[in-house]
Amino acid sequence: MSTFLWNVVLAFLWAAVMDEVTLTNLAIGFVLGLGLLAFVTPHPGASPYALKLLYTLRLVAIVSWDVVVANLRIAHEILTPTMHNFPAVYAYEMEARTDAEVTLLALLITFTPGTLMLDASEDGRVLYVHMMFSTPREEFTRSVRERLERPLLQVLR
Repeated sequence: MSTFLWNVVLAFLWAAVMDEVTLTNLAIGFVLGLGLLAFVTPHPGASPYALKLLYTLRLVAIVSWDVVVANLRIAHEILTPTMHNFPAVYAYEMEARTDAEVTLLALLITFTPGTLMLDASEDGRVLYVHMMFSTPREEFTRSVRERLERPLLQVLR
């Protein structure tokens, strides 16, 4: 049985012991199960399951923050009388190789307001991204690689 399924079983066991299956009890059971499973590993150090969950939470936090900041920036652009945007299209060379990695990266880029994935190259190594607020190419590349692609690859690999 996979570690995630064990975690779900432990969450339901916790809720049964608490004599009430509620969302709160399941969440507490899930967190307690995660803590327990983090120490049950055949190798010394943190469990790969716990690390994947932490990487996932970090990616969700980064994307959530980026969405909030981008929405505020777009709202400011709409509410001010002068235009401060200078749109640009960038070619971004990816480290992602599988179809799932490329698709999820494209979705994350498109999910952030003010950015849109336009196309992918024939070989699937380059994404073409439209940005509402242009930045220097190096800054764009660094931002996408460090804030989206590498955290995504940590979750998927």
